Amino acid sequence: MISLWTGILYGQQIDDTRYENIVKSLKLDKTKIKEELCTEKKMPNAENSYIVVVPVVVEQDEEDYVFTVQNYILITDEKGVIKNKYLDPEEISSDAIYLRNFGIDTGLYNLNTNIRAFGVIADFAGSSKPNPYASGRMSMYYPEGKTLKKVLNQFEMYSTHGEWDTRCNGEFEDNHSFIVLDKAKTNNFTDLKIKTISVKTVNTDVNGECNEKETSRTTYKILKLRGGKYQ
Repeated sequence: MISLWTGILYGQQIDDTRYENIVKSLKLDKTKIKEELCTEKKMPNAENSYIVVVPVVVEQDEEDYVFTVQNYILITDEKGVIKNKYLDPEEISSDAIYLRNFGIDTGLYNLNTNIRAFGVIADFAGSSKPNPYASGRMSMYYPEGKTLKKVLNQFEMYSTHGEWDTRCNGEFEDNHSFIVLDKAKTNNFTDLKIKTISVKTVNTDVNGECNEKETSRTTYKILKLRGGKYQ
């Protein structure tokens, strides 16, 4: 089995030339693009290839800073000429739990002999100090013809949440998941073993000192490819 620590990149803006050529090729209205959320990463396993995420607004309430996007997931060459194009049907909303950014994960997701996938992670955070919250949800794709095939939808890779008095007393839980390529296969695709490390922290004020008690546990689950998706 191969355990993967994700090679995630957050917040890298797209090269200007590539971006302009992509927008022109897709015939997009720039006012409908969340440019601050656009990101790209060079593919480590293919020459002259870049993975690009372009979020396009489908709904927006500027007064309340609420919006919903759909992502174009692309593979382009250095100049921004599109090799693979996929408009993800999943709508991603930013509201009280706001969408901070997207990350591109180019870990060694060798799903079978001929297919290496990559991940796109949507990173969210809450705005409440007494009830902190954050989450990262990954979708996984691989090139197929001139498009992409999506095999994992918004799987939560990490999360943190808690409740405290903003001084000391409170409880928190952090969960971080890692993908392990199993030896077993389903429908000719490698099963994904998800290893999740959960850490629970309890803080208590004792005579003016903030005491911390931490416990952890590790759990596993298997995702198999059924009906074209890992579940």
